[in-house]
Amino acid sequence: MSGRLLVFGVSHHAAPLEVRERLAIDESMWRAHAPRQPATVLLSTCNRVEVYAWIEGRTQSARRTLLRALSRATDVDSTELEQYGVSRSGREALLHLVRVASGLDSMLVGEEQIRGQVREALRLAEESEDLPTSLRGVFQRAIESARRVRGSTRLGKAPSIAAAGVGVARRALPTDVSGQLAVVLGAGVMARAAAEALLAAGAHVRVLNRTAEHAMRVMHQLRGAIEIGTLDALPEVLASAALVVGATAARSTLVDYAAVAAVVRSRCAPLVLLDIALPRDVDPRVRELGGVSLIDLDDLERLCPVDAQTRSVERERAEELACQEAQRLADWLRTRAQAPAIAELRTYAEAVRLSELRRSATRLRDLTPEQIAAVEALTTSIVNKLMHGPTVALRDASVERSRAHILRVLRPRTSRGRSA
Repeated sequence: MSGRLLVFGVSHHAAPLEVRERLAIDESMWRAHAPRQPATVLLSTCNRVEVYAWIEGRTQSARRTLLRALSRATDVDSTELEQYGVSRSGREALLHLVRVASGLDSMLVGEEQIRGQVREALRLAEESEDLPTSLRGVFQRAIESARRVRGSTRLGKAPSIAAAGVGVARRALPTDVSGQLAVVLGAGVMARAAAEALLAAGAHVRVLNRTAEHAMRVMHQLRGAIEIGTLDALPEVLASAALVVGATAARSTLVDYAAVAAVVRSRCAPLVLLDIALPRDVDPRVRELGGVSLIDLDDLERLCPVDAQTRSVERERAEELACQEAQRLADWLRTRAQAPAIAELRTYAEAVRLSELRRSATRLRDLTPEQIAAVEALTTSIVNKLMHGPTVALRDASVERSRAHILRVLRPRTSRGRSA
């Protein structure tokens, strides 16, 4: 099994929020434009939109295929995608996937939600198409690698983006959020994390979603501690809530300039808006209004507190572990790639064994069944021992040329070249 991992995408490292929100797509939008080949996994979060594929042909050709498909799915010109996009292949792509799943490539290094998002991306891709075993296996092993990286360092205790955002928003309030109304818009993973962080801070939490039934299913563990309603109540909560968190998957703005302007004059206290959605839930122009504080994803990257010394030490350790895990992934792929060559060599060896036994049939015809069985066991054992070294050598071969060379050296010439 040959091939390699390829990833093309755009992340917070190179693209501003205004660009990332135009690229934000879900699984159904991607599948409507995804190429038939190669098979792909889409990872779309508030920090990144990346497409992973297992390729066996030329890297540049496959990269162009992914770029064109992503351009069609997002309606963003391919030239702009080239400006902000980054591609990786082979071992570099393996390390990138492990780092992403571990939270090492996140805006908040070590944040906890990304591993679940990678797992969900794989699940959705498996529902959409028949993934190659290697692509599926790489993702499964990368997710497990991330668990080991996070469990072996203190980075695994880093908060989610939602929890970190709530912490920043609380500092923007004139008084503590405890006992005050805080509203969360949406019912996804980010919304639930925000609700949990607000509950832990003592806020009175209300969750609004397009459909209350969906919010009840997602927030079932918090039922009794929160109120659930629909987005129809949005004008009301803008007038009364101390803090509103936008965390929906809506494709257009929910909290617009006019709605905020209509209520801000009648409020007794400032309104703090935390927007952790992508695309954004809050119109960025509300920053112009007095009495309103807006915090978005770009602000979080700048405002979140960092224990620089601790994070530096822990991150260095985590990066070392991620490199080790990526190497384990590469070793697993290499072993899989050698399987056909190993099977070919062992098949040849068994054919030689049986051929020699047939040539010796006349001399062995007087043996008892027990003696014949002993000869079979002996010759099989000899072949297995002789094949052990070549098998290990093939498994350790790192490139196609090495495999071919080893097969030529270890396998005897064909019968045409044998002596009589």
